[in-house]
Amino acid sequence: MADPLLSTLRISLLVICMFAAARSDFQTLSVRDDHWIRWSIPASLVLLLEMASSNAGIENICMTFALLAIFSFCFSSPPDLRNFGEWGRREAILSIFYSLGALGLVGGAVSYSETDFVDLLLGDESPNTALWWSMIGASLTATVFYSSWRFGLIPGGADVKALILMTLFFPSWAFVPEQIYPLAEDPIFRMPPSMVMFVWAAAAFLIAPPVIFVQNATRGNITSIPDLKMAWHATKKKISEVSQFSEMEANPSWILTEIIQKNGENTVVNRILPSSKSTIGTERESDLALLEEMGLDSVWITSKHPFLVYLFLAILPMLLLGDPLAYLIR
Repeated sequence: MADPLLSTLRISLLVICMFAAARSDFQTLSVRDDHWIRWSIPASLVLLLEMASSNAGIENICMTFALLAIFSFCFSSPPDLRNFGEWGRREAILSIFYSLGALGLVGGAVSYSETDFVDLLLGDESPNTALWWSMIGASLTATVFYSSWRFGLIPGGADVKALILMTLFFPSWAFVPEQIYPLAEDPIFRMPPSMVMFVWAAAAFLIAPPVIFVQNATRGNITSIPDLKMAWHATKKKISEVSQFSEMEANPSWILTEIIQKNGENTVVNRILPSSKSTIGTERESDLALLEEMGLDSVWITSKHPFLVYLFLAILPMLLLGDPLAYLIR
């Protein structure tokens, strides 16, 4: 059972961290690395405090630094031992993380090498043994997130940093309060909490296109067959409305209705994906005026839906409902 006070603190920190990141990504399409590095400090301190207060053992405490070591790969390469004499504070701190993380791995492998995995799955092993194996799972989860980013399976660097930081906040279900409305009672297997948040976020991300389509249909934005290809991911706006916020530099929107030269004549096209000149800004005013001259009164606009926003929203179902896949394999 997670400590109520520390759980409240951990959840509050995660919500504030993810809200700030989602807001930044939505408004500026980026999140500074400093944001993730700063928030990793309270995340790791709360985890270390809870482990120390519950006598989790030195192996589990050191496993926290293994997670921090994996997290550090997102920002810098490991220190080069050949340049040991030129190391600064950053290299020294990273080397401590690697050393303590390795101690947690080796020490845990020695201490918990005779684990009965049937008892582990049934929850009959000692708390420290179960915690060490869950920290191994958290480390593997963080490694999967990082590798997915490096291999291009997850394109957003900020998304991966958020997922690994979530893993640091909640490395196992031992640190998550019991769900109020669990989808499965006493599940045999559950994915790591950060992976569960990824699944919930992905599910919400997939629901967005049908919702946008229904909104366009109810607003009467679908008036022709070509509109069907746009209605899944964009909305129609009056040109007069677009002109009012065209000077908002931080507006994460793109105009998909453009004018191109075809056979020497101006032709209106609706793009599926934004082009290099699609971003809303003052340079678009002349194009909007030209569209009006050609008889158009509205254009298709798409807004970026940062995955970080969905990750932020996924905190709630993870805490209330738990693992959705546990319901399927119960």
